[in-house]
Order: sequence, then structure tokens, then C-alpha cells
Amino acid sequence: MEATRRNEAALWRRAWLPWGLLAGVCVLCGSAAWASSRSVSALAERGAQLEREAAESEARVAELQALREAMARRLRVLEQQHQSARAEVLTAAAACSLAPPEAPQSQGRSEPRRSGSAKGKKSARR
Repeated sequence: MEATRRNEAALWRRAWLPWGLLAGVCVLCGSAAWASSRSVSALAERGAQLEREAAESEARVAELQALREAMARRLRVLEQQHQSARAEVLTAAAACSLAPPEAPQSQGRSEPRRSGSAKGKKSARR
């Protein structure tokens, strides 16, 4: 009798062993599928984020290139203005050095300048 109980218990364990292994494999496959789906979705999100950052970066590069071109144009204008002003200064300096300055002729008699200014000051009379 005891032998039959042992045989029945062993038979029961042997019968559930393949089903238990199958259940374990199913749980393992399910958790692997869940982890891989999370990983794939995380990679997809990261790819979308990188695409957005690349688009923003390209827009910023285009903006900076436009700014650089505008600054280059402004620099050319300033250089032209500087060259024309320098040419004017050089021609004015050359004209001044060639023609001797004429002394202005004063009309009437000239008064010598007084030291100090009497304007706005009250001076005591003697």
C-alpha cells in the first residue's frame, strides 16, 4: 500500500513537471517580450527626440549663417565708410599742407585781451 502511494505521488509529480516547465517558460517568454517592447519603445522615443534635436540644430545653423552673412555685409559697408573717411582726411591734410594758411585780416583796431573776465563779476570802483 505504501508502495502504491509512493508510485501515485511520483506519478503525480511526473505528470505536473512538463506543465510546470511549460508555465515557467511561458512566464519567462512573457516577461522577455514585455522587457523588449519597453526597450523598443524607449529606442523609438529616443530616435524621435534625436530627430527633433537635429531639426532644431539645423534651424539654428541656418539662423547663424544668415546672421553671419548680415554681419559680413555690415562689415563691408563699414570698411567702405572707413576708407572713404580716411581718403577725405588724407585729401584735407594734403590740401592744408600745400596751401599756406592766410592770416585773417581784422577790420578796425584790435583790442588786447584782458586777463580774467569782467562779465558777470562786480568789481569795486576806486
